[in-house]
Amino acid sequence: MRFGKVVCIYPYFREVPIYEFFPPIGLEYIAAAVEDLVDDVSVVDLRFEKDLHGILRNGADMFCVSVNWHYEFHSVCELIRALPKDATTVVGGRHATANVQQLFDSCPNIDIIVRGDGEETMREFVTSGSPENIEGLSYRRNGKVIHNANRNLNAVSNTLFPNREARRYRYRISYQKVGLGYGVDSIVSSRGCPFGCRFCSFDRNPLGQRRTYSERTPESVLAELRRIRAKVIAFLDDNFFVNLKRAEEICDLIIEEKLNKKLIVNARVSIGFQPRLLAKMYRAGFRLLMIGIESAQDKSLKSLDKGFTTADVRNAFKEIRRSNMLTSGYFIVGIIGETNEDMTEIASFAQEIGLDLIHLNRLRFERYSGLGDLIEQNNDYYVGDRSRVYSEAYGPKEMLTILKRIRKEFFTYRKLVAIAFKAMRIGFPGWRFFLRMPIVLPRVAIRLLRRKKRRQQARRALQLAVTSYPRQKPVSHGL
Repeated sequence: MRFGKVVCIYPYFREVPIYEFFPPIGLEYIAAAVEDLVDDVSVVDLRFEKDLHGILRNGADMFCVSVNWHYEFHSVCELIRALPKDATTVVGGRHATANVQQLFDSCPNIDIIVRGDGEETMREFVTSGSPENIEGLSYRRNGKVIHNANRNLNAVSNTLFPNREARRYRYRISYQKVGLGYGVDSIVSSRGCPFGCRFCSFDRNPLGQRRTYSERTPESVLAELRRIRAKVIAFLDDNFFVNLKRAEEICDLIIEEKLNKKLIVNARVSIGFQPRLLAKMYRAGFRLLMIGIESAQDKSLKSLDKGFTTADVRNAFKEIRRSNMLTSGYFIVGIIGETNEDMTEIASFAQEIGLDLIHLNRLRFERYSGLGDLIEQNNDYYVGDRSRVYSEAYGPKEMLTILKRIRKEFFTYRKLVAIAFKAMRIGFPGWRFFLRMPIVLPRVAIRLLRRKKRRQQARRALQLAVTSYPRQKPVSHGL
């Protein structure tokens, strides 16, 4: 089978908040993997696209749909079922990998599902024209679903870059879909994480295969950065600083190149014990440092196998505060064994160490993480809606109250003013952002009022549904 025209579709009309304005880089990797094997390849993002009918009827030989998230699943399936029957339909992504049979049952026109990483799998499929014997594929044959063997996880490539030339839209930093003046992009310079935090499954794919940490060379990272036009670039690495020497070399190359970009990066607390590297990061353009702290309680950090204590966090932030970068701390709310007082202490702890921003995550049960055994050992805890972990004392209603209290205590008026002044001082996000505030704030206020009304309606629906939702105990090892 020969594929002349390929259309890659990102099928979500909205996005999870942390990713709402980032391009679908996973699909762009797929487009780059097959572009030299087909006549034409394009990437369609339904967050921006208006002429959906024209896309579906444009004579494509193959549609590749990325199903990464659990939400909007029904509308995603409706889209897939609307794809032309005479075209080959291929589905991939994290959620698709974990729910192969459900997707085949829901969408009779799906021909192939890619399990796990898709770049090499799709390249082999397009080359051969047949799914037979290609690792990582599940496909229909004579009314039956055939599952080929899993594909081994390979190291990150130094030469394969996302196909940004296939974009049809401009990606900008936005809030509530209101543009804030700067183009934004992302880059992957490494994959995997060598640390084994108990709640995390980043070191495994949805099939349970362990992903060995692999990294790109500094020269490869610089070569891709040169191609990116956006002013703001986020590194999507789980931990950019696993190899400190490599991180410093990347900073040196960026400084020498004078790229003049604003960079965002994830890190562990241990970056606070590297003052020379922190200084180079600022010179290279790093302006937002996002750090996984998870809890303000030593007992919780120990149970999650974080590998550090609250004393380590306090010591690390003595140096991080001097770095002049904006800092954002990730915290988990609802950790097993924490009380109301333990959880709400996040706000005062974050203020004490000098964080500029906090990002609150709910504790979730992820397959192949280490949480299964821990939940089984605590009879009061169970897995509820959206794989969130609750207890008899802290159900959905109580957790919403605690989350709201933490945000209110941290994001005071004084704190918001301090964030704004620091952002202006370091030039991130920049003067355009602040010039747009008089225009943006009224529009955002209207959107937030509408969102509050929708949340009130959703909360009432949740209260009705939660009593009937089955409480589950995960089986050990996520099986």
